[in-house]
Amino acid sequence: MARLKRIQHRLDNWAIWVSRGSGGALGFHTRSVLASDVWLRGSYNGMPIPVFDEEAERTHRAIQALKLSKSHLYVTLDCIYLKDLGIKGTAQRMRRAESTIKAQLEQADAAIAAWLEAEADEAERKRVMAERADAKMRAV
Repeated sequence: MARLKRIQHRLDNWAIWVSRGSGGALGFHTRSVLASDVWLRGSYNGMPIPVFDEEAERTHRAIQALKLSKSHLYVTLDCIYLKDLGIKGTAQRMRRAESTIKAQLEQADAAIAAWLEAEADEAERKRVMAERADAKMRAV
C-alpha cells in the first residue's frame, strides 16, 4: 500500500494550521514538518502560504478520532507532522523499525480517508432526511 497523496496534502495543511495556533487550545507547543522559519512566518518568497481552515479542522477531528481506536497511528502522525522527528526519529521514539513507521503512515492515511468518507456520508444522509422532512411539511 502506498501513501494517499490527497491525505498527505491534508496532513501538511493540518500541520501548518496547528503550528500557527489555529488548532485551538491543544495544550502543547508544536513544530510542523513544514514549520521552518519561512513557514512559521506564513510566507514564502513574499507570498502568503494558504491554510484551508475548514479542511484542517476536519482533518484534525479525523486525527483526534484515532487517539482512542488507533493510538499508535495518532502518535506516529504527531511525531512526523508536529514534532518534526522524521521517519528515523519517530522509529527511535516509538521503538519500531522505520518500515513499520512507513506502514503506519499508510494505515493512518487510510484511516483518515475512511473517517472523512464516513463523515461525508453522514452529512449527505442528514441533508437528504432534512429535504424529505421539508418536502413533507410543504405537502401538508
